[in-house]
Amino acid sequence: MSLRFAIPSKGSLYDGTVQFFDSCGLRIVRPNPRRYTAAISALPGVEVLLHRPADIVEKVADGEIELGVSGLDLVEELRGDRDDLIIIQDDLGYGRCELVLAVPEAWIDVRSWRDLADLAAELHAAGRTLRIATKYGALIRRFCHSHGINSFRIVDSQGATEAAPGLGYADIIADITETGTTLRDNQLKIVGGPILKSQACIISSKKALRSSPAAVATLETIMEMVEARRRARTVVQITANIRGDSVSDVGERINARPELAGVQGPTVAPVWPHHPAAQGLFMVTLVIPQERVLAVVRHLRTLGGDAIAVAPPQYFFTAQSDTFARIMREVNA
Repeated sequence: MSLRFAIPSKGSLYDGTVQFFDSCGLRIVRPNPRRYTAAISALPGVEVLLHRPADIVEKVADGEIELGVSGLDLVEELRGDRDDLIIIQDDLGYGRCELVLAVPEAWIDVRSWRDLADLAAELHAAGRTLRIATKYGALIRRFCHSHGINSFRIVDSQGATEAAPGLGYADIIADITETGTTLRDNQLKIVGGPILKSQACIISSKKALRSSPAAVATLETIMEMVEARRRARTVVQITANIRGDSVSDVGERINARPELAGVQGPTVAPVWPHHPAAQGLFMVTLVIPQERVLAVVRHLRTLGGDAIAVAPPQYFFTAQSDTFARIMREVNA
């Protein structure tokens, strides 16, 4: 195998990963749901391994696996000072959640991180220590020390963290949440906003890539497809028929509004008419950011545009994969 690629073994991260790579033309095939290996139909040189998201971070960081998908929250928690771990894509568009601090709803005077710092100081003066239940010990220690919360104790919690205050073994919690519903169901409220916004990301290992040119070649293919798919989600292709005297006449009229003339400008070609009314028509093709669709349509209409069609591209490639080029700079630095 030229590249080992780890993905989450179950849950929403597994489902999102399979769907995302399928949309990139990289279908993950798992013949048996009880098997912990799979394949990518388009890349026979890739061995897909299914692991716990936390294990993926550890294995990639240690160079055992060249490529992996996990949550950004786990990457930031577990990477430590291991410089070989690199984040290739920090947002794949799914698995979104936030790491937050939550306190009992009964604490009506605690609304912000500053309030928590004051409470921690008061407890310390009374001979007590603020107890924080979390599985994100490293992130929360860094956060608390940087926000003036200096007297606290981390209570390790690897499951049902939201129950900790009610069960009496912690005062507050730090955990990830998508909607906040579970926190509210346990009479907890978020204070101070998100500590970290997390989502599915792709990670790799400089050590592993340096030792395997074949893995690098396969990684380039994967990143070309992933980057082109992600980029395609941000643009649309517009075609329209516009009457004009020549290709240059139509092109110049469109370019009079450069911000509405496409990513690199319009492509203009004569329409070959099959009836007299279509004489003098030119077809214009533009690739534009999605948020400018209506503005571009109106611009084309002012120029006499008709038969305007808008279509999303499946992929949008540029001269090179910027992500892969950045990775290689980091690997070879």
